[in-house]
Amino acid sequence: MAQPGELFVMVRVPDTVREALLQVLAESGLDQALGRALYPPRNWHQSLSDLHPPEAREHLRLACSRLEARAFCLQLDQLRSSGNTPGRIHWKFVPEGHKPLGMKLLMADVRSKLEDHGLAQAFGHRAHVTVSYLADRQLEPRAIAPVPWQIDAVELVEVAGRGADYRYEVVDTFPLRPPAQPAPVQPDLLA
Repeated sequence: MAQPGELFVMVRVPDTVREALLQVLAESGLDQALGRALYPPRNWHQSLSDLHPPEAREHLRLACSRLEARAFCLQLDQLRSSGNTPGRIHWKFVPEGHKPLGMKLLMADVRSKLEDHGLAQAFGHRAHVTVSYLADRQLEPRAIAPVPWQIDAVELVEVAGRGADYRYEVVDTFPLRPPAQPAPVQPDLLA
């Protein structure tokens, strides 16, 4: 678990997406099966960077202000687990294929901008939303009705609180560029 004061770049799961994902868990009884092992939904997010110390705040802010990635839609359509030690099994919602282009481009842009500002990134991040880090059992992969998540901004956040009060406080928000538009079709070319 991150320590209070540490900073990282993330995309927060919006309320509508979080409610749809919680409904998936409730309909299958998995929310009850997890009980207290359910990661607090208010903290659901997609990490885009490693953790950084408080003194990196301005470098992180400057790096994020230079992002060039475009907004995109991520479709979460599977519930999976990883790990095999009861009490430490990771449950997560993921997109099919695990490497959507929009997320891949965003993560590469964040990594590049942070490294340009002297902030090394040791870890890679796969597209997912954590449901639990502490599940007691593995899950067979489950397809779910796709839940669209429009990603149009990233947040620089600071870890705050401990235990039940653990949370991410927004330091700054950085909008992404508008999504790429398809080239217009010329009617003369269709004839």
